[in-house]
Amino acid sequence: MEDKNSPALRVGVDFRGTENATQPVLKHIKPGKKRAPLLRYIRINLPKTTRLLLIAVIAVIGAASAAVALSNHPPFLFATLALWGICGVAAVFVAVGLLTSARIWTWGLFIALASLLVYMGGLLGNAPYVWNGASVVSAAIWNLTLLASIAYMVLFWALRYGMIVAAPDNQNFMD
Repeated sequence: MEDKNSPALRVGVDFRGTENATQPVLKHIKPGKKRAPLLRYIRINLPKTTRLLLIAVIAVIGAASAAVALSNHPPFLFATLALWGICGVAAVFVAVGLLTSARIWTWGLFIALASLLVYMGGLLGNAPYVWNGASVVSAAIWNLTLLASIAYMVLFWALRYGMIVAAPDNQNFMD
C-alpha cells in the first residue's frame, strides 16, 4: 500500500526498499556487519534550534574574545589584535547566520580553531589566570574561549556525522 500524501514522498525521499522505510540505513552498515554504529541511531531533527545554537556558540566565542582583548592582561604579544580579529569575524558570522539561510558552519569551525589557537598561545605566554594577577572574572572568560571552541567543534562533528541537522536542511523524518 502506497501513501501518495506521504510528507517524505512529497519532498522526494523514497526509501520504500529499506526495512523501516524511513532512511537509507544500508549505507551506514559496514560490510560484514549487521548493524550500524551506535551513534548512527541518534538523530535529532531540530534544524532551527540547532542553527541558533551554533550561532550562539560563535557569539559567545566572539564576546569572550572581546572581553579578553579589553582586559588589561594580554595573553601574549599581539594577542589583542588576534582577539579583535576573532571578535570581528564572529560578528560577521553571527550577522550572516541570522540574516541569511546560508550553510556557513565550516566558517564557524575556522573561528573556533582560531580561538583555540589563541588559547594555546596564551598557555605558552602569559594567560589571564588568577595566579598571573588577573581577576577571577577575566580567568573565567579566558577559559570560556576554550570551552566554547570545543563545544562548537563537537556540534560541528555531530552535524557532519548526521546526528543533528541545522536549517535550512532537515532529515525528512516520517511519522
